Amino acid sequence: MEEVTRRQAALDVRHKVMGDEWIDSVPPTEGLAAFTDQAIEHLWGGAWVDDTLELRIRSLCTMTSLMALGHLAELRPHVVGALRNKFFTPAELRAIVLHISPYIGYPTGRHAMVLLDEVIE
Repeated sequence: MEEVTRRQAALDVRHKVMGDEWIDSVPPTEGLAAFTDQAIEHLWGGAWVDDTLELRIRSLCTMTSLMALGHLAELRPHVVGALRNKFFTPAELRAIVLHISPYIGYPTGRHAMVLLDEVIE
């Protein structure tokens, strides 16, 4: 994929998954601008734009990884995006948390479930 096309694809999928509200909430500091450019190039343009996996599967992988690592602040916009894009229903998201809790630890799973319930409400 050509550089300009990959960057646009990365921006498009980032907007679809994270949503304009979240993207607009990131302060435009010099440090965050450089970080965002790198994330767009490597994360969104690398991990999210190839056609091998559907966005729904990428969303699932991302959310379960964030849950396992305890990165709940970063998990929240991904849960919002998964619901907004109809990748998963609330019942499916709850089942995912219940399924991975024995693997990631019940305290981490509980925190993920609390966040999930807050977002769904």
